[in-house]
Amino acid sequence: MNPEEAAQQLGVDPSLLTAAPPAPRFAETWAWIQQEPPCSACGQPSRTSSVIHAPTHGPRWFDRCRDCFIATPPTLPGPPSQLVEDLREVAAEAGLRLRIHTREDGWRDEL
Repeated sequence: MNPEEAAQQLGVDPSLLTAAPPAPRFAETWAWIQQEPPCSACGQPSRTSSVIHAPTHGPRWFDRCRDCFIATPPTLPGPPSQLVEDLREVAAEAGLRLRIHTREDGWRDEL
């Protein structure tokens, strides 16, 4: 699920979240995480942060602890096979060796 769906499932009120940049760069997200914000749902120490876009409140930081993240896992934008193909393509373009593990095939080395 996407972050907005996760916030809704966890019962998070976007109006109570801190304003965030609309599309934070990695450095901005990293700086936010270094402040050790509490989980937006349960208050435990957060392990991941993202930005939700609430229609009436704008972009807000959405932080999840380990348990809340596991309860609302992100979905891949496509099937895992497409992700593997994308990784293969990028690795080939960069001239990198790729090693992939799948439940079906185990570890596979590719050049």
